This record gives sequence, C-alpha cells and structure tokens, in this order.
Amino acid sequence: MGRAAVALGLSPAVDEEHYVRMAYLVLLRRQIDPSGLRAWRDIIATGRFTHQGVINTILQSEEYLSSFGIDLLGIQHRSRVKWIQTLPCFDRILDIGGSSPNRPEGALIELGYPHRPSRLDILDRPPDLQYWGKPKYDQSVSAQFDWGTVSYFHGSGEKVAEIPALQEREYDCVFLGQAIEHIYPESLPGMLGWARTHLAPEGRLIFDTPNRLLTKIQCPGSFIDPDHKYEYAPAELERVVADAGFIVTRKVGMVHLPVQAASGHYDPREFAEASLLSDDVDACYLFALEASAR
Repeated sequence: MGRAAVALGLSPAVDEEHYVRMAYLVLLRRQIDPSGLRAWRDIIATGRFTHQGVINTILQSEEYLSSFGIDLLGIQHRSRVKWIQTLPCFDRILDIGGSSPNRPEGALIELGYPHRPSRLDILDRPPDLQYWGKPKYDQSVSAQFDWGTVSYFHGSGEKVAEIPALQEREYDCVFLGQAIEHIYPESLPGMLGWARTHLAPEGRLIFDTPNRLLTKIQCPGSFIDPDHKYEYAPAELERVVADAGFIVTRKVGMVHLPVQAASGHYDPREFAEASLLSDDVDACYLFALEASAR
C-alpha cells in the first residue's frame, strides 16, 4: 500500500483513545464496542499506536467495506500500481522514502515497477522511525539479487546532502513515492537541487503526491495525514520543480474525481467509479510529475 492515506479530517491534537472513539464515529458511524476499545487500549499501552494506523485499520475492515463498499485505500494503491507500471527503465535509481517493511527490494518494486535496476539505493528514516513500521529484515547490509544490488541509507530526505556515502553517486532516476508531502516545504528546493546535480545526462526526477486541490475539499482545515508537512496543487509544485532547475516532461493524474473537483463537495462514493489514471491532473486525488534537468 502506498502512502496516500485517508484521514478524513480527524484532528491528531487529541489523546489517543479520544482519537479512536472519533474515528469510529466518523468512519463507522457508531460508538466503539467494548472489545474494540480494549484492543486499541492494548495497542496504545504497548506504544504501537499511530493515528494513521487507526484510519487504515478501519478502512480495511470487513465492517467498513461491507457497510459502505468503498475501499478508498485500495483504490489509491491500485492507481499507483498502474502508474508505476508505465515508468521507464532505469539502471541506477535513488528512491527517497522508499523502504518497505516487508521486502528488501523496497517499495518501488513492491508496487510493481516492471524493470530491474543494477543498483537501487534507498534513503529512508532510521529503521525504528520508518513510516510503515520497523522493517522485518536487516537494512545494515546490502541485499543482493540476480538483477542487482539494493542498499539502504538512513537519514531524512531533506538532508540528503549530508549523507557522505551518497555524494559521489550518480543516478538515472531519483524517485520519491508519496514522500514530497512529508518534507518541509522550505527544505524541498535544496533537496531537489541536490537531485538535479546527481542525475546523469538524460536522468529523470519522478514523484507522486496527493493533490491539494482535492484533499482540501476532503479536509479543509488539515492535511489528510498528520505526518504531512505540506500538500501541493499540481501547478504549485510544478513551479517549485522549475525553480530547482527542472523541466516537467510528463504529468499523470491518479483517481479521477471530476464531480468533486467541480462541485467542491467531498463524496467518497465517487472513488468507487474513478478512473485510475487520467490526463485531467487537476481533478485527480493524486498526481505524478516526471522532470528532466534543464
């Protein structure tokens, strides 16, 4: 599953148990049952609680799907898989934020990237702090596959220039899958500038992210994920990319929601019939840009 999670405007600025109670009321439209509350109290007590974990658990539950029949997270995931399958073949890739908790190949390949690089470097937070949880494999050593090598580097994406082992490396692609929204906007230009100087000739910067033109309809007073630092409209992010020395060569929208885009009213039922990919980028819940250095 990708990072495009649906928080539905629930405020993280409350205690954990209150957040769980609100989530049940908003998503399942009922009070939480005693057994469910006990289970969440156990999770809170053991330090495994996350706001996004509550949302993901409810949206993927049999109760939610049988009652409302809309797998919001699954629809977003499928759209990202379909987009990633259209990406070009690159031999040397840096994936910023691309760790997978389950597969040492990383999130890009887990999501269905159809090609295999000879070198895939993955920069993510230290294992105990990674977004999707601590990985179930050792990231301190490179993983060898018959197609190439996957190496992990730990640190924040906005401080990529401070990671010594990456400074002499050149890439055919710098990829950020649902990661830019987790970077403070004042730090993004510097990170993009570093990427530009470390791309090979004809190299590409590729990323996808939520579309604020749509997420602000859903969550006008907050971002859709408490960990998001900023959510961009397509034209806004294009300007940031251009200012960092790139030319956008391709735009793709994912999860086309033209009714919501036109009306300004959030309706989760439209997700069920949404086209997974669309050229109508401004009316899509997610969007992707591909850019080359000027």
